[in-house]
Amino acid sequence: MNNNEHKYNLLFVKLMKIREKNNTEEEHIFQDTIYRKFIKDICNNKLKTLKIMKKITRDINTNVVKYDKNMWYS
Repeated sequence: MNNNEHKYNLLFVKLMKIREKNNTEEEHIFQDTIYRKFIKDICNNKLKTLKIMKKITRDINTNVVKYDKNMWYS
């Protein structure tokens, strides 16, 4: 696991802890934080290989997108 993957895994752990509190608004805000980080990392060339990008994309899909449904946002 490279440093970028490790950083995202830490974010996913934090998101799970937020999810356990059943605070959908806080969860949604943190999901957006993860999405923004991923976009910025791509734009700033922090994700060097397609293999790393695909791995993180799959992890985001599994840990974030999967739960970003049927939520009410204010």
